[in-house]
Amino acid sequence: MPTKPPYPREARIVKVGEGPHSKYELRADHPNPNTLISEHKTEAEARDAKDRYEDVEKE
Repeated sequence: MPTKPPYPREARIVKVGEGPHSKYELRADHPNPNTLISEHKTEAEARDAKDRYEDVEKE
């Protein structure tokens, strides 16, 4: 099982698909490059997850 990545953490949001079937993935480079962290239905949910992933205070 992967360990928790050290801070500071960096993640990026990737849009997958087009139209009503699109989704958003949160990806980071820990433990491997381009690791899928989570999937979200909206960009707002993905931004919230990114904020929580990167902010040590929100862990």
